[in-house]
Amino acid sequence: MHFAKLARALLARTHDADGQALAEYGLILALVAIAAVGGLVLVGGAVSTSFATFIDAAGWGGS
Repeated sequence: MHFAKLARALLARTHDADGQALAEYGLILALVAIAAVGGLVLVGGAVSTSFATFIDAAGWGGS
């Protein structure tokens, strides 16, 4: 299916109540995904350091 045809089909779905609800859920899902990625970017270094410390303390390091 071509992108233009898919876009028209999705836009047509937003004109009825079910399509509008689907679009709203899609927006909410996108916002949650953006927040999750942002959170992981902010705490990613700390989590990585914590895992490395744990692995070293447990003696599971490969070296």
